[in-house]
Amino acid sequence: MTTAQTTQAAPRPAARADRGRAPYRTDAALILLTVTAGITDAISFLGLGGVFTANMTGNLVLVGMAATSQESWPEVLRGDVLRCTASFAGFALGMFAGFRLLRARPAGSVRVLGSGLALHAVFLAGWVAADADPGTAAGAGLIAASATAMGVQTAAARGLDRAGITTTFVTGTLTSLVSGLAQGDRRHAALRTAILTALLAGGLIGGVLLAYAPRAAALPPLVATAGAMALCVRRGRPGRGSAGAG
Repeated sequence: MTTAQTTQAAPRPAARADRGRAPYRTDAALILLTVTAGITDAISFLGLGGVFTANMTGNLVLVGMAATSQESWPEVLRGDVLRCTASFAGFALGMFAGFRLLRARPAGSVRVLGSGLALHAVFLAGWVAADADPGTAAGAGLIAASATAMGVQTAAARGLDRAGITTTFVTGTLTSLVSGLAQGDRRHAALRTAILTALLAGGLIGGVLLAYAPRAAALPPLVATAGAMALCVRRGRPGRGSAGAG
């Protein structure tokens, strides 16, 4: 290979720096998505009848608790069971579709997040149309849309493949953080701590918005998901000075 060819093939400093910033963009995207999950769960639990659309484990507990309710079984079925079933079905469907997209196009988290963004837009439209107070049928539809968006987001986060973070449920993240600290492994400790903080912040934001500006509560998840998408697009874009294949 000639000196000229070597010079042409070598990545420019700007391209190397851009690749070096890619993990930070991924981390920022994951933090934004975790804030989204916190807001979404706050909206669904406080505004859609006490159900989670990101944290499916909590729904299992809610269904178990519903069995001891003093309400009649038809009321229970129309209430907690219907809402939790809509959430479970939507989340599973979102994950399945998201993972299929990732399988068809590896490293396609941007595409998957685009699907989630569309679902957030649908939820926002329905939420505003119902004046932030949907009835039983409309509420079940909104729960399904929100849970599907969270399932899609879970697949997208898995596609980003960063420290095992899923963004929608963080028990595993807490376990990995504490396990690492106990064993003297502080890799990803800062990111995992930020993820836990982001979920807390999302819940706080969602609760405050529902209390003081309920119609606007569904807007931040849309904005945050769009921001995460932008970061992932920038992350996946090759540097201007990078060499082509071959």
